[in-house]
Amino acid sequence: MENSNQTTVNVSNEAVASEAYERVQADLATLKPDEFMQVNLDITPAVTTILGVLPEIKALRERIVKELPSFDLASFDKLEDYALALSATHTAVLTATERQSDLLALATEAGDMRERLAGDTKALAVHKLVDPAQLAQLKGGTGYKSLAQDLQVLSKVMLDNWPQIQGKCATTAEDLKLANQMSTRLMRVVGLREQGPAVLAAATEERLRAFTRLIDVYEDARRAVNYLRAPEGDADSIAPALHPGRPRRRGGDQPAPTPGADVPSAGANGGATVGSTTATLPAMTAADVAAAGAAQKGAAANSGPFMS
Repeated sequence: MENSNQTTVNVSNEAVASEAYERVQADLATLKPDEFMQVNLDITPAVTTILGVLPEIKALRERIVKELPSFDLASFDKLEDYALALSATHTAVLTATERQSDLLALATEAGDMRERLAGDTKALAVHKLVDPAQLAQLKGGTGYKSLAQDLQVLSKVMLDNWPQIQGKCATTAEDLKLANQMSTRLMRVVGLREQGPAVLAAATEERLRAFTRLIDVYEDARRAVNYLRAPEGDADSIAPALHPGRPRRRGGDQPAPTPGADVPSAGANGGATVGSTTATLPAMTAADVAAAGAAQKGAAANSGPFMS
């Protein structure tokens, strides 16, 4: 019988975003906060665009080597990894901002379970089948942590006395196992919620690093493509702009983006900056390409593929 988990599409040669992120994580760590760019476009469409045009850009690699000797091929060759790293870090931000939507429903079911177990346990205590002193640790109340502890106490008391109470109450062994699982789940979800702000902050910063690095490298590649394909006039179809103008650095009095959200903002030239692919680069000479890279390095050391 065919394994239902198998896919008819062969994706065995596809890259894994998390692995790509690990390969370039050290590069991202070299960026300083004042070099970060604002996330001012939709991440997934941007990554999709870059992955889609990458084959045509890579086809120019041999000409880049011959005609642009100052071009840093090491960064150019990592362009796909940088794109996938941005996708991975974006996913981490989305995951960190997910609200624990099942918490209220879980607490409601756990509360019902506590009420049933407490009712049975108290009845058993009246019949001298359970020591009432064992119930002294019950917290009561509506707090999630108290609810989690009560489920553990009640299930343990009943399990400890199971030989003499089995069949004498409505509670089953499966109920006691479920009560323990509910308790664990409650503690896990509450713990994740409490750690959420720190996790989100770390994920957001790493996404800013990946975004900045990808845009730097991609824009440098676009300059090279523009120079090499100027006679044909098709540079923008090979390496389209992701937005008009270069993204702004997060320096000075520029506001930081809202954590977990891709915030549209004005580009360096004042235009709308969400998902546009209409801008083109002016024709450049080889000297212009090298100079642009050198100028970029002055603004953000080691952030782009051109060597000064």
